[in-house]
Amino acid sequence: MTAPAIRNYEEQVYAGVLGKVIGVYMGRPFEGWSKDALEKRWGRVDRYVHEEQNVPLVVSDDDISGTLTFVRALEDSGLYADTPAAFFGKTWMNYLIEKQTVLWWGGMGHSTEHTVYLRLKHGIPSPRSGSIELNGRTVAEQIGAQIFIDAFGLVAPGRPELAAALARKAAGVSHDGEAVHAAVMVAGMISAAFVEKDMDKLLDIGVSLIPAGSLVARLHRDIRAWARQDKDWRKTYDRIAEKYGYNRYGGNCHVIPNHAIMVMAWVYAPDDFHEAQVLINTAGWDTDCNAANVGSLMGVKVGLARINEKYDFQTPFGDRILLPTADGSRAATDALLEARHIARIGRRLMGWPQPAAPKAGAWHHFEMPQAQHGWLSENGTFETRGHATVTNVHGHSALGRRSLQIAFSVGPGRRARISTPLYARHDHKDPNWGYFVTGTPRLYPGQTVTVEAVAGTLSGSAEARLFIRRFDSESWFPGPMSRSPAVKLASGKPLKLTLAVPAEAAVWPAESLGIELSSGAPATGAIFVDRVSFAGKPSLVLPETLPRRPGGDWLRVNVLGWIADADLMRGKFSDDREEVTHIGKNEGRGIFVTGNRDWRDTIIEARVKIHLADRGGLIVRYQGLERYLALVKTREALQLVRRCYGDTVLAEIPFRWELDELHALKLACQGDRITAWCDGKKVLTARDDTFANGGAGLVFENGIIGFRELRIG
Repeated sequence: MTAPAIRNYEEQVYAGVLGKVIGVYMGRPFEGWSKDALEKRWGRVDRYVHEEQNVPLVVSDDDISGTLTFVRALEDSGLYADTPAAFFGKTWMNYLIEKQTVLWWGGMGHSTEHTVYLRLKHGIPSPRSGSIELNGRTVAEQIGAQIFIDAFGLVAPGRPELAAALARKAAGVSHDGEAVHAAVMVAGMISAAFVEKDMDKLLDIGVSLIPAGSLVARLHRDIRAWARQDKDWRKTYDRIAEKYGYNRYGGNCHVIPNHAIMVMAWVYAPDDFHEAQVLINTAGWDTDCNAANVGSLMGVKVGLARINEKYDFQTPFGDRILLPTADGSRAATDALLEARHIARIGRRLMGWPQPAAPKAGAWHHFEMPQAQHGWLSENGTFETRGHATVTNVHGHSALGRRSLQIAFSVGPGRRARISTPLYARHDHKDPNWGYFVTGTPRLYPGQTVTVEAVAGTLSGSAEARLFIRRFDSESWFPGPMSRSPAVKLASGKPLKLTLAVPAEAAVWPAESLGIELSSGAPATGAIFVDRVSFAGKPSLVLPETLPRRPGGDWLRVNVLGWIADADLMRGKFSDDREEVTHIGKNEGRGIFVTGNRDWRDTIIEARVKIHLADRGGLIVRYQGLERYLALVKTREALQLVRRCYGDTVLAEIPFRWELDELHALKLACQGDRITAWCDGKKVLTARDDTFANGGAGLVFENGIIGFRELRIG
């Protein structure tokens, strides 16, 4: 019999996701520092210190990306609790682009995760891919399984045994031994925290899920006993450093020392989110990973209302998350969107009904206390600095319970702008740790954005506009803005702002969406944003010659808005009669795609040639490297192919053309019907309902293809 749904399940998941992200953002600027170095610099690390370290607060990080990505195995398999262990490894191969997404790509035997990726790439399935037998104990017992695991507790609320079973499968892709035990404990404790709020009981539950004789179980017993004796976390830390410290374990970042100080933080701050973050960050070692796991459990345990009770962790980042995967749909996302995605998986796993989509399915709905959906005041210029504050408030909503309050003060030379990201730039690389940010825009030409709001009490006269900022053709950085017509604000009156995505965003992507408030005379007041939505079918045309920055790397600098798993990209060859862009993969299959899972019935067409490749063609309904539909030209045939962790030919005809000969290909989806054309003639049809949505682009294998006149609509 299915257990009744937890009443505030979505809220607790949101608190767990926030706790995870806060821990990363707090601990990342001093990752790898020792406790002594941290105490010498700051005493107690009780706040964000990114500005003192001259690094960004919102960063791409494997702790966040892995956690929010690998849990997709449950829905991608369609089997949820019954997802087989091997499928978790296939999920890695769908969402990971080597040296680009999610992981620290440190090399074979140096990075556990890169080692395992190479095992999977060469056909070794999970869980053998992460086994001690194959990789050795030191590599297999590093920290990665633990840092990726929180979501498997969030999808199994109140069912720690189920969370543990899922965690073993997920952790076994890349790790073994004590690393898996640590991951199982974290997932099980997070699961139990939905219904059990006593830390001692949570720790007991965690230990009950792993072998009593394991090292992880022993360190739990030791640390809890030491804490009862010491009553001072620094004394307990010294005991941990002596018995379980880094000097006793090999590799770059072993799980045992880091798990030990996580237990210490939970024991010494069992009911205080802020203090738990202070302790785990001041303790040092792998601070972003440890603070993230501690934060996720503490978020669920203490609840959403208490995360910011002593320190405002949330406002500085406004829920923003960077999530680079091979499926660029959610590269620029936010904590509430991700929490609701996890909760949908959890409800399906638990057999619970899905709730109605807030505010009739609005993209941004603000229907959770504290949620900002990435909206922050822009303070980068004197004109806008300090002229707006953003707060989630109760009321002022025609469709729900909550809204986003934008309080402003404007006048001559003073504007208020708040914005939310639409795109994580493809060539951005965090200067300290090297995690690439790769993704696709959320909005495209052909789509229109609508913001519905109501004005509060105003002093003076002010007006509001929507704006979309895109990349600049000269600087290659965000700059040019398209604005909607101004709407004059009236106290207590509703307002609707609409703006079409500019046509230029086909090449220079829409980077952010914002609201601008201005006035010719001093004015103060507030507007309350009820919902943000968008509609329309994307439409884009690539120019015959892609723009190129002089001296730039095609694949890192010049391809904005597209994901490229490729080794080469260049313009025409000397004997090409027309401008042609060439793209290729030296070995294996590559892709060049844009779009996201909002796209459904898509048409893509281009003139395509095979320069030297085993196959090449067009993709629709792209959901990652192992999930899409394609029209491909092989050496002897045209084929409609379903890629779903292997190729299935849905239809084919014999077809030959000469190397370097351009042919017009067209691929369209309408519901479950797939149709293909070549040189204006319908050549193939098939029906397939495996994938309902996804992006579009090009595929190529073992060589180079060329293309021009690429259109998507």
